[in-house]
Amino acid sequence: MIDYAKITVNAGEGGNGAGSFRRIKGKRRGKADGGDGGLGGNVYVEATLDLNTLESYRFVKNYKAQDGQNGSSNLRRGANGMDLVLKVPAGTVVEVDKAGPVTTFPPASAQSSEPSQSSQSSKPEDFRAVGSPSSRATRSTSIFDLVAEGERILVARGGDGGRGNAKLRDEFGRRPKAGEKGTTGEACDITLELKLIADVGLIGLPNAGKSTLLAVLTSAKPQIAAYPFTTLEPNLGVLGLLGDWASRQLGKRNPKSPNTQQPTRLILADIPGLIKGAAQGKGLGDLFLRHIERTKMLVHLIDVSAAGDRWQDYQTIRQELKTYSKDLVKKKEIIVLSKADLVEPSEVQKIRQLFSGKRKKVSVVSALKGEGLVDLVRMLVKMTNVNELTS
Repeated sequence: MIDYAKITVNAGEGGNGAGSFRRIKGKRRGKADGGDGGLGGNVYVEATLDLNTLESYRFVKNYKAQDGQNGSSNLRRGANGMDLVLKVPAGTVVEVDKAGPVTTFPPASAQSSEPSQSSQSSKPEDFRAVGSPSSRATRSTSIFDLVAEGERILVARGGDGGRGNAKLRDEFGRRPKAGEKGTTGEACDITLELKLIADVGLIGLPNAGKSTLLAVLTSAKPQIAAYPFTTLEPNLGVLGLLGDWASRQLGKRNPKSPNTQQPTRLILADIPGLIKGAAQGKGLGDLFLRHIERTKMLVHLIDVSAAGDRWQDYQTIRQELKTYSKDLVKKKEIIVLSKADLVEPSEVQKIRQLFSGKRKKVSVVSALKGEGLVDLVRMLVKMTNVNELTS
């Protein structure tokens, strides 16, 4: 998964104003009729649900909007440059390093018109009014979080078109032979960092059964094998609480939510296994922990069939979370004792009492045999505050 990218964008340059005079018989030069140059295209970054990776920005690093066209004679204005809209997955954090401020916009569905629909469409006047020359001379960094479909920001404004000589005159009222030059569009460096939008994050040591649980609860097909670090990148799965899974496991009639056209669902994120020292780069490191920063809760899987101190295994992961961000250890959490079918019930009960005695919410499952999944899902429903299952 490509979840980090750095790119450079350039807005379009404004077109030059024309220097033109009407031809009048018997006169050397008639009335000035040079038209203005067109505006340079703006550069936007817009969130979309149609993408789930930054793969498109992996190799292409430079982007430029269309330049405005030059003005021409007979007061004809040059065409505005076409805007450039860069699509990113919803959940992308955009860091803009540029000169001057950045303008944010509500989702596109809430706007009456799209600035990028036509190169001939006029740009809103406030695009040109925001930011004084002195502020543009100072470089600044702005950070924006695009989480909603259609949410966009204007990261680089196109240059202004030059005025034609019909609008220019000197102190004696004479028109110049040439029009104004268009101004250069803004340029900026942009850092894109994708943080997956999920309700539940699955965490734990390598080979704890996270991918197996994700595959059983959802339609996701992560790679599963009997060795550590099988999962090399995060995987997403959608648990339809009122869909096929519920009908199979809970015997429901697959009802629809009364308030929406979509069935109630939970999005699960399987995070590659952590080990002690991940914060210092050991194993796969903590590179993917950004993807559980948005989750409502965490599901911490502990393999009861593995040798060692289970409580210490739990504390190892907790310490890595705390090293990465103190906010992660404050999230709601369920301890899931996985692979319960490989251990004697008495041993499982002993481990469960160990965690319950420390006031931890515990669930025992066997994803391979489908045991304990219904109770786990009900706990997830309750702790994430989604609509309860209905019969």
